[in-house]
Amino acid sequence: MIVPLIKNQISIYIVTKRHHFLLLLIFLLSLMALFFSTEVKTVVFKHTALDSIGHFIGFFCLSLLLNYILKFPLLVTTCCLALYAVLSEVGQDYLGFRNGEFRDVVADIIGILSFAFLKCFYSYYWRKKSQ
Repeated sequence: MIVPLIKNQISIYIVTKRHHFLLLLIFLLSLMALFFSTEVKTVVFKHTALDSIGHFIGFFCLSLLLNYILKFPLLVTTCCLALYAVLSEVGQDYLGFRNGEFRDVVADIIGILSFAFLKCFYSYYWRKKSQ
């Protein structure tokens, strides 16, 4: 019984490594496109909706990191990051070269809550499947 469990763990480890490599590859290709293509630069920096998407993705990933790598509880992660999102935009409003925007706070909080929802859904699904 132990051997199939070890085989399953190894295959899960290999799939996880493959996904990490693909994610890194997509990230590097996106950075290269941003730095070397003038068309991509104009689209990214002219459209402010992409800024909100960046906030969403950034806080989604930050929630993931705090919850899985640092092992913070989900409620603590959600509350602390929501407070951080609000305080960072308030702080930006006092800087001379940045503007704090309410839609950025909304995008941050939606990113945080999306991670929390997906984590709860994933936990519920796997708990139900194992029973």
